[in-house]
Amino acid sequence: MNRPVPVRIGHSACPHDCPSTCALDVEILDERTIGRVRGSEDMDYTAGVICAKVARYAERIHHPDRLTVPLVRTGPKGSGQFRPVSWDEALDRIAEAFVAATAQHGSEAVWPYYYAGTMGLVQRDGIHRLRHAGRYSNQFDTICTNMAWTGYIAGTGR
Repeated sequence: MNRPVPVRIGHSACPHDCPSTCALDVEILDERTIGRVRGSEDMDYTAGVICAKVARYAERIHHPDRLTVPLVRTGPKGSGQFRPVSWDEALDRIAEAFVAATAQHGSEAVWPYYYAGTMGLVQRDGIHRLRHAGRYSNQFDTICTNMAWTGYIAGTGR
């Protein structure tokens, strides 16, 4: 007899840098696989519903073409030729590029640009610390969200 496999539900919070801060119910299929992601039934704001971007997390996170390691280009730009590198090598390369740009053009030549998206507030604010410590460009946050952020502050206050 075919019986449905019982699905465990894990409780989480949306990783997106969004003012809604939705609570999530996540199907746990096994120790490495998630199923559907829904807004928490227990949160009035989500009431079992979540945005389409977050609802499709399992599809993206388990996609066979998802990058899981840093890659370094080995051929000409646009050739699609890359090789995997360790996280240590990738981070060292980035740090070396920051140092080289600063030495050649001054610290404001480095612009730690981001769109917070799935970073969350801790990682996003870590970039602000990096900017401060390196005296990098003080460009206001990101060019993508300034209008949305201005509206959010107007509606919620500082």
